[in-house]
Amino acid sequence: MSEEFDVLGLIQSLPLFAKVKAGAMKKMYVEPGKEKKDESPGLQEKHVRFQVANPGEVIVRQGEFDTEFYIVIEGIASAYRTESDGRSQLVATYGNGDFFGEMSAISHQARSATVKADAPTTLMRLDVTLFQQLFEDKASSFAEIIDGRYRERALAFHLMTAPIFKTTSKEKLDLVARGAELVSFEKDQVITTEGAEADAVYLVRCGIVKRSRINAVGIESVHDYLCDNSSFGEQAVLDSADDRKWRYTGTAMSHVDLVKVPCDLFRKVFADDQSKTRLHRQVNLLLAEEEGVKTALSDDDNFELLVANETVKGTEALVIDLKRCTRCNACVESCVAVHEDKVPRLSKRGIRDGDLMLSSACYNCKIPECMLSCKFGAIRRDKDGQIHIIVDNCSGCSKCESGCPYGVIRMAHILTPEERRAQEGSIWDSIPLLNKIYKKKAPPPPADDGGKKMPKAIKCDLCAGLPFEACVYNCPCSAISRQNPEALKGIGTIKVS
Repeated sequence: MSEEFDVLGLIQSLPLFAKVKAGAMKKMYVEPGKEKKDESPGLQEKHVRFQVANPGEVIVRQGEFDTEFYIVIEGIASAYRTESDGRSQLVATYGNGDFFGEMSAISHQARSATVKADAPTTLMRLDVTLFQQLFEDKASSFAEIIDGRYRERALAFHLMTAPIFKTTSKEKLDLVARGAELVSFEKDQVITTEGAEADAVYLVRCGIVKRSRINAVGIESVHDYLCDNSSFGEQAVLDSADDRKWRYTGTAMSHVDLVKVPCDLFRKVFADDQSKTRLHRQVNLLLAEEEGVKTALSDDDNFELLVANETVKGTEALVIDLKRCTRCNACVESCVAVHEDKVPRLSKRGIRDGDLMLSSACYNCKIPECMLSCKFGAIRRDKDGQIHIIVDNCSGCSKCESGCPYGVIRMAHILTPEERRAQEGSIWDSIPLLNKIYKKKAPPPPADDGGKKMPKAIKCDLCAGLPFEACVYNCPCSAISRQNPEALKGIGTIKVS
């Protein structure tokens, strides 16, 4: 394969590339003598590279986040998945012409298995840019083969990322995967229409879906943007006809690939009372989350607040009057007390002008950069415009943290219930000698499989589920409050504290 013509011949011999457009082929290989002025001949290593893996070498590791797509040119490799109970099992073996990594390349999911070389193995690696271009051409052999393999070995696993299926058994997920449809929409195509009957639940494989509605004066109001691994339409499975209505019009903002699970399939798979009740309970939890915390805000409370050179689009800001604040820390302690994981969401840093400080609490932006940055369906918006993080879906990639221009989101290690109980103190902790006997021991760390426990994204959640905001309610000096930043438009030079 060291000679140029051998590489071209190899690429052309692979079934994946049998019907690929010339533009995509040129991103892989440019024939010498046929290059244009700005092109270099031969293998285009920006998008395609070759790798040789030795026996036992790890090619990709379960849980890691990378988006390269691999084709086995020569040799053999095996995929092993470690389950939640610690068991490791062989899930696939790849020989000449086989490929893996399509789910991570399509939807930025973490690697679902560890792949190791069983013998000296030569692999072709495609970067995600080229993969997406090839995959979006639905008339190509590439997209056809990838979709067939995705349905065969990855779809059921991918469905597990949707909150509606969190309590669904593997057997039923397999049935859903067999009956689900893979559908695509081009930019500006309407996917759902506000007010029409919802006929399916959708999972976004890749692309961006805008959800909006028309307000009383006929102007489009954008609700949110759904990216890779987000789901919508869960109300479609409920029994009430009033509930089974699309609440928003969904429009493709780019080429979008979706998994469509029709209502008829839900009725077939979840026909027994027990599984149907469990499914409806999960849907009702999701819809309750979308209802959010009741506030006094109306639709007219949307605004734009200029902060330095940035434009904040949101609802309310958490304002601390530093002249009243005594630094007693009651606000932070009350924030810790009302969250199960004991991680405070309140930050005493933020945008400051004189005696007023806009704390780094979520502005619930109209166009949320965090949501657009998230590729794991972990960020949702409720009907009142509040942004929520689904911790179970968070991968710890920190893209939302870097995407937020106001430093609102941060990454934190969330303790499991067992870890929290182990760290809780007791009366024996204060008694010498006896505390060594009665003090709870932390659970042993999980077996090291080469990965590491990732932190999770957290931010102010307005004390969701409570009738008050703990920091505001417990401040003894009335120094902290929620205010519409519209009143702060007259602030002069604003600096970040």
